[in-house]
Amino acid sequence: MRSSSLLKHITPFLNRTWYRHASGLAQSELVLHNTPVLPLIDFSAFASKDETNHYPHDIIEKLANACEHVGFFYAIGHGISNELLLRTLSVTRQLFDLDLKIKNQYASRLFVNSSNINYQSGGLGRGYQSIGENVTNSRRDRHEGFDLYRELDSNHPLRLQFNEKNLTNKTLPDYREMAIGWNLWPKELPLFKETITEYTTAMLQAGARVMRAIALSLNLPLNYFESTFNDSFWVIRCIRYPPVSQNKIQSPEYGEGCGEHSDYGWLTFVNQDLDSHNCLHVRTNDRSKATYISADPIVVEEQIALTCNIGDIIAFITKNKYRSTRHCVVSPVKPARSRISTPFFF
Repeated sequence: MRSSSLLKHITPFLNRTWYRHASGLAQSELVLHNTPVLPLIDFSAFASKDETNHYPHDIIEKLANACEHVGFFYAIGHGISNELLLRTLSVTRQLFDLDLKIKNQYASRLFVNSSNINYQSGGLGRGYQSIGENVTNSRRDRHEGFDLYRELDSNHPLRLQFNEKNLTNKTLPDYREMAIGWNLWPKELPLFKETITEYTTAMLQAGARVMRAIALSLNLPLNYFESTFNDSFWVIRCIRYPPVSQNKIQSPEYGEGCGEHSDYGWLTFVNQDLDSHNCLHVRTNDRSKATYISADPIVVEEQIALTCNIGDIIAFITKNKYRSTRHCVVSPVKPARSRISTPFFF
């Protein structure tokens, strides 16, 4: 499926950056600059694990610079078709369009009382969150989410380990259930599970490409990190950010669409609606004032680019040479439609 009909929505926004200051989120305070938003990096050459291949030094150097100074970049050559990226967004929108009573049948047990909601037995943390249940920086986020984690095979060592009867640490049962639980797949949308499963496989392959390039950028062997991600515990968070009125972007109880934070994993890949603008805001490295750029979606030669950011693990193992940059999501402003995003935490 060609996405040409959708690409026209993004064309006017290519090679632009929205800047804002932390003192406010109003669109009237944003100033448009005709500069590249984030570094653009092509990972096509890193599909192979062959260490005898020649890998382009200029791309490796560009990636190192992006990771060190920005912490975010646009990824092309990731190997994921436009059709799959758009289909994932489509089934996610269908999920959130379901009646609230249906969505609450799949509610996450981090947020509901089992005595009044029949949430099924999926596993701690997996499933649906209604608007405001997710809290960042002590304020409720203006989005609803649906969390999916990797499901461990019945004979996986971690599942067998967590099933042992001699676990006595009182904190372990919750973490054990989070690790060995099962996802809540909505029976009302049979294509949702099929699409997310395909999306997961593709994202794991894309993540492997990027990690090979990151290894070389750190002067390490190409496959140095492979043992850390060939059995990774991935997370997908399907999110809908409803539009708000201009005067309701922030309130004492509610913050932004999602408050400012860094990501805890290795990498995050953001797949977002092509018409979502001024939403994903990335903090710059300006120490004198909190300045942000808006990482709008882009399409390069009819290929949807993924927005990728470095997570806390990479920052930790590189002793903060590579940046896990703080970022937030600002709610779309009416009359814009709700924003759908399906970030993959690798």
